[in-house]
Amino acid sequence: MTQADRFGTSIGESLRVFSEDLRHKRHVRAEELAAKVPTKMLLPLVLCIFPCISLVILTPAAIRIIRMIMPMLNGT
Repeated sequence: MTQADRFGTSIGESLRVFSEDLRHKRHVRAEELAAKVPTKMLLPLVLCIFPCISLVILTPAAIRIIRMIMPMLNGT
């Protein structure tokens, strides 16, 4: 504002440039935060979700393998 007054330029134009600069900074900050999201999601995924999914997927296979191997071990 001071520069616009000092140099005799339009205050409206100065405000438009200033608002565009603020929008650009806010956009860049949002992109930086969005780039950090996958890193922050990695630990909960590895500790909570992947073990549950693997348990659900592998349990039927483990039961089937145990049912096939137990008769062989008992000798019947």
